[in-house]
This record gives sequence, structure tokens and C-alpha cells, in this order.
Amino acid sequence: MIFEKRTERIFLAIFFVIALCIPLFLEDNSFFVGKATTILILAVFVMSLDFLVGRVGLVTLGHALFYGLGGYLFVIVTPEYEAVNFWIYAMYIMGISALVALVVGVVVLRTSGIYFIMITLAISQMAYYFFFDSLEFGGNDGLFIFMKPETSIFGLNFLNLDNPTHFYYLSLLAVLVTLLAIKIILRSRFGRIVEASRLNPERTEALGYNIFAFRLISYIIGSTLAAYAGLLFALQYGYVNPQFMTWEMSGTALVMSILGGMGTIYGAILGTITYEGLQYFFEHMSEDWMLFMGGAIILMVLLLRKGLAGYLEKLLEK
Repeated sequence: MIFEKRTERIFLAIFFVIALCIPLFLEDNSFFVGKATTILILAVFVMSLDFLVGRVGLVTLGHALFYGLGGYLFVIVTPEYEAVNFWIYAMYIMGISALVALVVGVVVLRTSGIYFIMITLAISQMAYYFFFDSLEFGGNDGLFIFMKPETSIFGLNFLNLDNPTHFYYLSLLAVLVTLLAIKIILRSRFGRIVEASRLNPERTEALGYNIFAFRLISYIIGSTLAAYAGLLFALQYGYVNPQFMTWEMSGTALVMSILGGMGTIYGAILGTITYEGLQYFFEHMSEDWMLFMGGAIILMVLLLRKGLAGYLEKLLEK
């Protein structure tokens, strides 16, 4: 069974049932459907980071590089006023992102610990300032997407991405596919070796495994998933700008992962929902919402040492 823990199965069953029904209850409120879509896209991004940090052991503050890259690549490789096929160009963008991740990974994985954090942060900031200062790519204003892609498969078109409800279900599908892909990887022999290299790299290497190669492949996988999330976010709002690549974006995703329960993968979904829900609540409660938001996060981290997923597991055990 892919989902071993009872808590995991219960949470995901409840989550997907509720998620499938949300547009039915909010069909007259496009704002909340759009907000829910954003949460789903962010959940994909956070799951990709949670995979790298919690299961591979690669703590990075430069993950947003690929989040922004996914959006920029779509604008760069597609015709400006032509509706391209979403599935084909999504594969192109993920393939290009994987190649970029390969190059970046070969460099950054030569380091570890605090040095890995700093070099990933530095590369991400370099990319940020490159796009920020580049007039060709819109500078600080970024680039706009004038035509959303079509989603036909063998001539059959099931989704209209101009329809907020259809885009919502595409994002929900992305969450499901990302979750299943990561869980299958972790359950495989490859995943067990990656886990072993995180827990005891010396022994794993002594057994004859090339830790660098396994970590590089993992880095490519996580980065490619982040690029796909960035593509979806850019398509939802119709633009991409350098803010997608800031270290604050990576830091926020890391906070969401910690809140949900680092390394649980499904906790990334829980952490994203909680963080976005708290932010929405405090923004509408007070002008000093950042103070309340920070206090709430500190309190939750102190009280929930294993995150919300750990708390749920303890609750179900009782």
C-alpha cells in the first residue's frame, strides 16, 4: 500500500472528498475558487520542497528558482498569441527545467549543510536579479500570458483553462499526481537508498551506492515538480515576474512544510492550507496582521514539534 499510515489515509480521503466538492458550493464565488486553486498550486510546490528537505536531507533556500523558471519558460517558448497544447508544453517546460536542475545540482551538491543552503540561495538570487534587470523579460514588471493553453487529448477537450472551476480541478489533479509520484518514489528501492543516505551517508556509501548520483536525481525530481507548480501559478494569474524567485518564496514554502510536518509529504498539503488560512484571517482582522501571523507560527512550531501531521497521528493513536 502506497499510504502506510492510517492518519495519512484518513486525512487524504477527507481532503480529496472536500476538495472535489468545493467548486460545487462556491460556484457563484470566483474569488474563493481562485484562492482554493492557489492553495492547491502552492501545495504542489511545498510537497516538492518537503521531498528534498524532509526525505532527501537537502535544505535549500533557492527552491523558488525553479518555481519562477516554470512560468518564465512558458512565456519564452510559446507563441505570444497562439493557444498551445498544455500537456505538450508542460512536458517541454519540465524537461528544460530538469536540464537546468541537472546543471545547478552538479554545482550545489558539491557542498553540504550551511554551504549548500548559502549556494542555493545565491544562485536563486542571481536568477532573480537577472530577470529583474532584464528589459527583454519585462524587468520588475515581468511578462504577461495573453493566451491560456488548450487541453485537448486526441481531439477531446475536457478542460477550459479560462474557466476558474476547470482550472481548479486541473490544480487538484496536479496535487494528486505529485503526491502519488513522490510516494511511489519513496516506496521504491531508489527511495529507500535516498532515505538511507540521509540517515547514514557513510554506511550507505560503504555499501557501494553513489550518494551524489542519488541526491542529484532527487534534486532534479524536486526541482521539476516546483517548475510545474510555477507554470500553473503563472497560468492562473496570467503573468510571471521575478518575485516568483525570491528567497522569501522559498522561506515561506519551508515554513509551510515545517507547520505541516517535515518529511510526511501529505503534511505539506496540511501546512499550506493552515498557513494560507491564517494569513487570510489575520489580513482581514488587523492592519498589523504580520505581527499576529508571526506569533501564531512561532506558537505552533513550539507546541507542535512534529507539525500538524504529527499531532494528528498522536490524536488518532489515542
